[in-house]
Amino acid sequence: MIRLGSKEMRSNTSPPLTRSQTYPLESMPPEMKEEILMKLKGKYISKFISVSKSWSSMVRSKVFTNLYLNRSLAQTRILLSLIDRGDREKQVFHSFSQEDPPSDHHTVSCNRYHDSSPPVRGLICCLNVYNLVMIGNPSTSQFITLPRVISMRKDTSCFFGYDPVRGEYKVLCTMVPRRFHHLRGASSRVVASQEHQVFTLGATRKRWRSIECQHPHQTRRRTQGICSNGVVYYLAWIQLVRSLICFDVRSEKFSVIELPRDVQVQLLSNYGEKIAVTNLLINGTLDLWVLEDASRQVWSKVSVVIPSWNDSFRFFQTEFKFRGTLGTGELVFAPKFVRDPYFLLCYNLKENKARKINIQGIGSQFTARDVYLDHVESHMILEPLR
Repeated sequence: MIRLGSKEMRSNTSPPLTRSQTYPLESMPPEMKEEILMKLKGKYISKFISVSKSWSSMVRSKVFTNLYLNRSLAQTRILLSLIDRGDREKQVFHSFSQEDPPSDHHTVSCNRYHDSSPPVRGLICCLNVYNLVMIGNPSTSQFITLPRVISMRKDTSCFFGYDPVRGEYKVLCTMVPRRFHHLRGASSRVVASQEHQVFTLGATRKRWRSIECQHPHQTRRRTQGICSNGVVYYLAWIQLVRSLICFDVRSEKFSVIELPRDVQVQLLSNYGEKIAVTNLLINGTLDLWVLEDASRQVWSKVSVVIPSWNDSFRFFQTEFKFRGTLGTGELVFAPKFVRDPYFLLCYNLKENKARKINIQGIGSQFTARDVYLDHVESHMILEPLR
């Protein structure tokens, strides 16, 4: 009989298992780990942070983040921002592929209503009625709250941008008093008292910084901006003139582009790789102005007439907003109000054809806030601020 704890028993005991034997994922070469991660959705990649330090290091690295985003940029998605009619505090972000019919749905809920900015490389910026700013990743369902903006001014607009040179995300907040005092000159033009603050994600000092603007302007609350090639564009008033404001994310400098004259501008949107301003699509007709050259402030006009409008879309009796273009080059319009089933209207300018993309899972209990066409899948981990 062999007694437990005897020398004979200890000599026959197998050596302890190595970490690579216990955790086979650890023994994989880095190239294989990277290949596995590249095949996963962003919401699953974040789970590998808890596997080991080596997996966490790879997931958080800028090299893998850029590699994953570059692939995602070739597979852009549509993102809907929705509000639950029964619970106004509940906000839902619903994303899906641009296929027809849409597939691969992903929905995430936020427990408080926010105004959201267009997504930038998979992230969104949100602002609530208490002027609290949040950064969110709809792919991972993660949201973090930034430090409170300290200002005596009440009406706040929030813009989100990315500097591709330094790889930095920045938030710009512009603020004016809710009942701002204005000074009138000889020409009776209004000068708005304003303030601008910037927050850089990932910066060592996690605080808002005040910056100067040489072009005093006023924005309306819920004004949305568009980030393109390191510049954030948004509509504002300079004195009594509607203008396009440009904010260079890297230099943090402002510039102004004059809008086409005698134009009733309602919306700012993307037109492929360019910026465009439009009015609303009513009765199947729309005028759209495309910024061809920002440095020379050159605009071109595109007139749209949707064929067979009275036969196909007249019964909807609603206005449509131009939301941008798909990879196919089709112009996309979203109804101003949610209908069940919800749909997007696509128009091929070259072939002069219109079609609908029906979107499943959006019932009449929701009201649409915004529709974005350039959302991408991202695994980026948002570090909580301390």
